[in-house]
Amino acid sequence: MTDFSKLSSNEQKLIVSLPYRVGVWVSNVDDNTGSGMDDKREQQALELVIGRMATSHRKMPFAAMVMKEVQNNKAIWADWSQQADEQAVLKDIQAAIEICGQKLSPADIKQYKQAVWHIALAVAQAYGEQIDPDNEMHVDRFFTWLASFLTAPSLRKTPENMSPREKTALK
Repeated sequence: MTDFSKLSSNEQKLIVSLPYRVGVWVSNVDDNTGSGMDDKREQQALELVIGRMATSHRKMPFAAMVMKEVQNNKAIWADWSQQADEQAVLKDIQAAIEICGQKLSPADIKQYKQAVWHIALAVAQAYGEQIDPDNEMHVDRFFTWLASFLTAPSLRKTPENMSPREKTALK
């Protein structure tokens, strides 16, 4: 398992902040301003997926180590959110890929990329902008909406619940 000693302080900050910032960026790609429910569900999904990956040390030890650091820095998530605009995130993804390619093992790079992708996908699927595009509570969606308060967001939803803007952002 790689540790952070191969990375400078600034490189560590980039590698650790980027997964959270990617999640925030995907969340903001297609905001449903009618109810604010999308932001709540997407934030729940972001926190849940970070937490789950932080404990997956056997399957993905490097990604788990990064996610533990993301969790340890929860106090500055609001600052990271301010750096989650599209231009900054895409620029930093390029920089992170370069840094990883120079300083990490191929296995660690693969884990890191998978972790960032999984976060983006989980956030994009957390709220179905396409399911209720007019922001009205339809009877056939009532029980799904009610269940959303009792359970964590499902990470297994089909991609049809993503908006076209979210799909474009993921590409």
